[in-house]
Parts: sequence; C-alpha cells; structure tokens
Amino acid sequence: MPNHFSNADPIHSSAPPSKGHVICCGFLTYCMLIVVEEFPSQNGGAAIQNVVDSLGDDAAIVAVTLGGWQVPSTLISSPISNDFYGSKVLEQLRASGISFDQKTNQGAATPLEVGVVDGTGSRTYFQQRDPRALASLTAPSDSQLAEAGMLYVDWYDGPKVLDAMERAMSQGVPVFLNLESRYSDRSKLSDLLRFVDVCQVSVDEPQASGNPPDIARDLLDGGIDTVLITMGAKGCMVAQKTEAFRIWPPEVKVIDGYGAGAAFSAGAIYGILAGWSLEQTGRFASACSGIKCGVAGNAPLPIDVVLRTATSLSCQPLSL
Repeated sequence: MPNHFSNADPIHSSAPPSKGHVICCGFLTYCMLIVVEEFPSQNGGAAIQNVVDSLGDDAAIVAVTLGGWQVPSTLISSPISNDFYGSKVLEQLRASGISFDQKTNQGAATPLEVGVVDGTGSRTYFQQRDPRALASLTAPSDSQLAEAGMLYVDWYDGPKVLDAMERAMSQGVPVFLNLESRYSDRSKLSDLLRFVDVCQVSVDEPQASGNPPDIARDLLDGGIDTVLITMGAKGCMVAQKTEAFRIWPPEVKVIDGYGAGAAFSAGAIYGILAGWSLEQTGRFASACSGIKCGVAGNAPLPIDVVLRTATSLSCQPLSL
C-alpha cells in the first residue's frame, strides 16, 4: 500500500489556512469525562483513573480544536445557565481562544453530560438536557457568514440548523454536516443534505449500517462534493467524484474515544481550507482522530505531531 503524504511540506503546511474563519453551530453542554480501564458490568464497579472537564457537543469540540491550531473559529451555540456547570463551560471557552457570544438562560440548568470512557475506545454517556436550550439555538448572522470559510453543523440539532445552512448556501459558504451513524435515515434527512458540501458519516456505531463504498457513491451522486466515512479502528474512507482513498489509523494506546469524530471533522476542515489534496486531508483527519483517542478530554493536538503521524499512515487509492 502507498505510504506517502503527496507533495506536502510539513513546515509550510502547518501554517493556518487563510480562507476565512470557521463557524461551528450547535448544542453546548458541560461534559465530565470519567476514565476507567474497563467499563464494569451492571451492579459492578471500576476504579477511576482520571476525571476531566470537557465540552460537548461536537460543534464545540470542533471549534476548540481548530482554535488550538490558530484557525479563527466562532462558536454559535445554545445558551448555558449562570450555575456551576455554566461557569465550567465559560472557563473552557475562554481558555480556548475561540470567538463566542455566549447567552445565558436563567430558566434552565446548564446541560450536563457524564461520559465514562474506557481503553476499548467505547464511551457510555448520561445526559441531562432541557429542550428549551436547543430551541434557543440561533443561526449565524449575515455579517458573520460574510467572513466565513466553512459552516459546521450536526444532524442531531435538527431543524434548528436548517436556517444556518440556508443562509450559508445563499452566501456561498461551504457547509460541513456531521451525519454520524444516521445514513440509514438518509431519506428523512433530505432537507439537511440539500445544503451540504462535505458530509461525514460514521459506520462504527451501534446504529450504523451500510457499506462505505456504497454510501460514498450514493452521497456523491446526490450532489455532495466530499464524503468522509469513519470506521473506528478500521480507519476511514474519503471520496470525491474523481478519487477515493482508504486510510488506516495510527496505532495508539486508547484512553478516551470521546470526541474522536469531532477531531476528525476538525482535521478535515483544516485540510480543506488549506487547499490540500483529498489524500492529504484524509491522512491529516485520520491522524487527528487517532491521536485524540490517546488523550483524555479536549487536550491540544499539536499540529507538528499530527503532520508527522499523517505521513506514516497506510493509504490505498480506491475505485468507486
């Protein structure tokens, strides 16, 4: 299998993309990650190895990851409350360096998620959410979109992101949709897919189904420009109309698989805005996701480490 990184210059390529900032629009929650070696059986127990403050959902993780690479990023999210968990969220957002205009909701508690992660890469999560928080999610303004190079949204934010996607399309801003494992519900998500330029699908989750090449062909035939399919420990597949690649992940000691998909999204966005080839972008995104699994929470992913890892990944051209 080929094992090269096209013609990328690691030093030159590590410069932040210059095609406008990234707007990440989605639900915001405080997340407490509990790291254990092995998830216990029902009525059993496990020793806690680490407890980490983190953020969810994926839009926030993508924004923070990009911000760590000096990519101007704006998070437009649902409100939090003026409570303990809300203060934890603000602390993390301020430390990230990203742009955010955080609204507070005095009538409801800050959404809370507790995630238990183990060495297999699995995550078991418990959520406390008020529907009013998601209902308060707003779309980016026209002035924000005028300077944007990409809009990131998640399928699970449903109709609330449609306005954002429509506005982005009207201003020529590419839209990145994280479809996760919902490809089988494609017909129900047609309203979202008609505004999408880049679509990420996961086939390594319990709800997932479908064959990656078939999924890629279907979405490309439906008008999507770039399809990204994550396969967990089996790596990923990246595809456009004229080319496709299967990329194997780096070998890491898994600590925390929470946010690996968002790290992949951030890596793909970085590569796309930097003008890299599809292969380079896929390698970088896969390296991001793999390295993320080896650290707990929203730890920084040093760009030079990601680039070095990307060059070492096995990559195979595919024919669709």
